[in-house]
Amino acid sequence: MEPRQPSATKARILEAARALFNEEGVGALSAVDIAAALGISPGHLYYHFRGKPEILAVLADAYQDEVRLVLDAALQACRGDGATLETLWTHVHILVEEAWDARFLHREAGALALRYHDLAARLRRIGAAEREALRTMLASLAEAGAIAGPAEALDGLARVLVTAIAFHALELELEGDPGPPRALIARAAAQVMGLVAAYAVSPPPGLSGTSRRARP
Repeated sequence: MEPRQPSATKARILEAARALFNEEGVGALSAVDIAAALGISPGHLYYHFRGKPEILAVLADAYQDEVRLVLDAALQACRGDGATLETLWTHVHILVEEAWDARFLHREAGALALRYHDLAARLRRIGAAEREALRTMLASLAEAGAIAGPAEALDGLARVLVTAIAFHALELELEGDPGPPRALIARAAAQVMGLVAAYAVSPPPGLSGTSRRARP
């Protein structure tokens, strides 16, 4: 399924909203603030969206669509000869990037879930889809001999990876990690993959013995 494509004006509103939510937080902003940032009237914004809850829902749907595309590609790639740690690393990196772009959803997940029940359901679906895909990829890696561990441990690893993908870049940001977002995302992805290194039969260069090295 291809991601849903909004109209040009809706796309501008969504892009502005996502940037503001990421920079200033969801709770601190209203639909009027989003309209002001765009230089349009509140009425113009309300013509396209019923308010902040609908904007949040559409952004969450877009994030879910992007994650679904990444997971579909990852599952296709991580088969047969493609079942390697490098394949997993590539797609973990992309998932971290997607999570960073929608970081307001993760940073305020608890508060948003309490206030917007439909949004909480969307986040649960995203997490469940990631867990299932990662579980399948880890099983493929085990079958290929790239990693080794009991099924229960790999199931637990899949669950931990979902949390790490969602929050590790945020943790580095809170720690004041230097560098542009792209470098931060790469470092976060490398450190998330460090969790997998404990199960690796032969970790690839850059995955073992370093927590700060980004993937090329």
